[in-house]
Amino acid sequence: MNDYIISLDVGKYETKAIGRCASDTTESIRRVHFKTKLYDLKNGYVDLEGNSYKISYDKNNYIIGDQGETKSYETSKTNLLHKLAAYTAITQFLTPDTENNKIYLTLACPISVLKVETAKEQYKDFIKNDGPINIIVNEKNYNFEIEAITIKAEGSGLVYTEPERFKNKTVLVTDFGGLNMGLALYRNKVCKPSDRFPEELGSDALTEFIRTELIKCKNGNIVSVEQAENALDVGYMTKNSSPIPETIEAVKYGKEKFVSHALDVIARHNIHIDEVDSPVFVGGTTIKLKDILLKKVPNAYIPANSQWSTAEGLYKVAFAKYTKMKKEG
Repeated sequence: MNDYIISLDVGKYETKAIGRCASDTTESIRRVHFKTKLYDLKNGYVDLEGNSYKISYDKNNYIIGDQGETKSYETSKTNLLHKLAAYTAITQFLTPDTENNKIYLTLACPISVLKVETAKEQYKDFIKNDGPINIIVNEKNYNFEIEAITIKAEGSGLVYTEPERFKNKTVLVTDFGGLNMGLALYRNKVCKPSDRFPEELGSDALTEFIRTELIKCKNGNIVSVEQAENALDVGYMTKNSSPIPETIEAVKYGKEKFVSHALDVIARHNIHIDEVDSPVFVGGTTIKLKDILLKKVPNAYIPANSQWSTAEGLYKVAFAKYTKMKKEG
């Protein structure tokens, strides 16, 4: 029997996982990440390219990752895309064509789902499945069973990796994800349910702020979502392979407007960000806003590799839970 300890953060933009076989040393810990986008091969065959995986599951074939074309716009994660992303990530820690693989999983959950007990349990049961899971990834067969799942809030990872930052302090954790902005106000490492606030304000909204500014600076000419996403990544749009100067300012202004809006939303929850001991910003979108956040919130703390903060903290939870279960067993 092979036991695996894995933390899983299936985000709207990207899926991230950290884990290892329980019998291995800590040096064998691996990280897996890929875009949470799906392509159904019923729509036509394509060769596998980039950071993508070909999947056969339940008699259907898909590609997930860079070549995916469909993503989720729902807060809920009880959909096929998130199940396939979770299972694909898990397989990357396993040896193909082996049996009796048991998975001990810590799973990141959106704040809005976490606050509703039935929704939380539905998500947990949806991923856990009823019995063994069989899936083919990149032409290799994988079999495993999810033995136990621990649900934790998205954005909560830093509480477990940097607990001293929260000890005897009031800390606001703002998690910018693909779709949502999650707010959690911790007092001495504890966050009450009433101090968690989900908002639909993630990278999709940021892209729209930037897209609006780019359309203005291009005199009303339409800018696609894909063009705006690319401009967000590189900082400008191009013409004849050279940056268009006015688009540099448009991207920057769009980011500033987004951050100002986010701070207004925080204030509407009666949270005075300049009065908390430590305003913390995590999540993949945070990296794209770092300079502006530090300018507008001078005492902000943005951890290195903030896109991994949830998965890193939840791995510590997974390891502690697994160790406790084995001692009790």
